[in-house]
Amino acid sequence: MRLKILACKVLYRELGLLSATCPHFLDITYLRQGYHDEPQLLQAVLQAEIDKLEEGVDPYSCDKKAGDFDAICLLYGLCSNGIVGLHSNKYPIVIPRAHDCITLFLGSKERYREYFDKHPGTFWYTKGWVENTVMPGTDYYKYYYDLYSSTYGEDNAEFLAEENLRWLKEYNTAAYISMPGVDDGVLAAKTKENADYLQWQYDELPGSYSLLSDLLLGKWDASRFLVVQPGDTVQPSYDELIIK
Repeated sequence: MRLKILACKVLYRELGLLSATCPHFLDITYLRQGYHDEPQLLQAVLQAEIDKLEEGVDPYSCDKKAGDFDAICLLYGLCSNGIVGLHSNKYPIVIPRAHDCITLFLGSKERYREYFDKHPGTFWYTKGWVENTVMPGTDYYKYYYDLYSSTYGEDNAEFLAEENLRWLKEYNTAAYISMPGVDDGVLAAKTKENADYLQWQYDELPGSYSLLSDLLLGKWDASRFLVVQPGDTVQPSYDELIIK
């Protein structure tokens, strides 16, 4: 089977590890982290990638002379409805049933739901997240302090940087997901440092490759994956299946 993978860059290390031993041909395009902050932009970027694949003009994918793709796999969750409306007229689109990428790191939507119900104020950290963006903590404050001081002067920078942390008041826990084979403990320690700085609790959970691995292996049971047939579009289902 030949699969085209469109994935957020926070999954770079995990997909690299899995793709090395996957029996199927995987052609992976990574998109910049952060598009989920603007769901309409995420939808536009993903749809543009799908359209280019259909037209054979995608600059990142293998030459079609090597063989066409059997399906497009999206390594995204619903992501604030950022995948709603996506469609292909040529390829099936396979999507894990997940609200966001944290389900992909934890291995199932049930595990994510169970933890969320017990710890509703959790901010999640992974190696890919820490490497690809500025996470809440000491670096987050410094980033905005430096940004504001260059624009508004040092007298105002401290106040503005503190204001930029205000939205974090709804959180109380920093949870780091440690993925086997890609973690060395350094970023887990950094997450603990951030939790101490923010006066949050710290928790560390072992990650699971079960959902990611089965997606790449083509084990697409309907309870965990949605296969959108050519001509159909992705929609939220507003139930435990998440998408339809």
